Amino acid sequence: MKPFITAAFFYLCFVCLSAGAQDKNALLSDNKLKSRMDSAVDLGAKRYMDTPNTIGLSIGIYKGGKTYTYNYGEIKRGSGQLPNADNFYNLGSVAKTFVTTMLAEAVIEKKVSLHDDIRKYLPGNYPNLAFNGHPIRLVDLANHTSGLPGTAHIFQASVKDSVRKLSLPDQLHFYNVYKADSLLKDLHRLTPDTIPGTKYRYNGNGMMVLILLLERIYHKPYEQLVTHYLKTHLDMADTKTQIVITSKRLAQGYDRNNKPQPYLNLVDYYNGPSMNSTIHDMLKYIKANLAEQDPAIKLIHQPTWKDAEGTTIGLGWMIDTDYKGTRIIYHDGHTGIGFNTLCLFYPGKDLGYIIIVNDNISQQRLFDLQKNVQQHLDQ
Repeated sequence: MKPFITAAFFYLCFVCLSAGAQDKNALLSDNKLKSRMDSAVDLGAKRYMDTPNTIGLSIGIYKGGKTYTYNYGEIKRGSGQLPNADNFYNLGSVAKTFVTTMLAEAVIEKKVSLHDDIRKYLPGNYPNLAFNGHPIRLVDLANHTSGLPGTAHIFQASVKDSVRKLSLPDQLHFYNVYKADSLLKDLHRLTPDTIPGTKYRYNGNGMMVLILLLERIYHKPYEQLVTHYLKTHLDMADTKTQIVITSKRLAQGYDRNNKPQPYLNLVDYYNGPSMNSTIHDMLKYIKANLAEQDPAIKLIHQPTWKDAEGTTIGLGWMIDTDYKGTRIIYHDGHTGIGFNTLCLFYPGKDLGYIIIVNDNISQQRLFDLQKNVQQHLDQ
């Protein structure tokens, strides 16, 4: 071949191969692109997925009394299978909103008052659970102002180093031996570092103490308590703290290095609360939170703490404004088994989002995604 023909031949081969690779790796989606909302979601979703180490993305939107679901990418890398609205995901810290909902239900049932001293529901004496005569109250656990340490038990550095070297399932086995009795014992040595109710510090340990108290108040395991409420009040049958690990509906989670993580039931009292759900069920949750017809749901949205900068907390839920200054209520979640979640809704606008990805890249990117979609809808 002549030189220019040879060059042209290889160039054409490269273009064909490149086009084939793009077709093979085209982003999977069930977005029909028929409406303004479809287009807004597509723009935001593609911007999110156009980043290394993203795997799959599921979005649920509740708007004007209707639900919409969108899925992108893969439920498992290399499978060619789209996520769907019935896949199970671990919700990370969004689980805390279910704990505080159960506290609100206990208030509605007149079993407790938000301002009760938590020692009222503990066995024995805990004089340490107060600061200068100010006790820790139930509301202080629910809005992260208890002043308690973020960790209930201090393991020796050598022990923690050894645990970090274990596989994720073995780490879980290690922490699963930390039960309710373990937390009760450690509560005898924990003390708030400030007057409860005055200083916000995000605290998963405080939520585990709240679960412990709810179990003592109701004389039932938290799993039974919360699943019964969700089924009977909100028709949410697919939201539970423990699920069958062999279920084909499980999404595969990945760490930030694209390493697949085992799906685990997190049932210890050392780490924060855990909850598993689906996009379909979480849309029911958003609908209930927007409607506020359930008394407990209405209660959890009431502001219980606010600082000078305007940071506002209800019972578990964060209360803020979006890019236009419109009021929003939200909670995000991250879990080490490979998921990030954002649940956000606009009270008074009949609009809410549930966004879940099976990667651990960045929680902030979910907020950016929601903002991008909302900006397009607002145009």
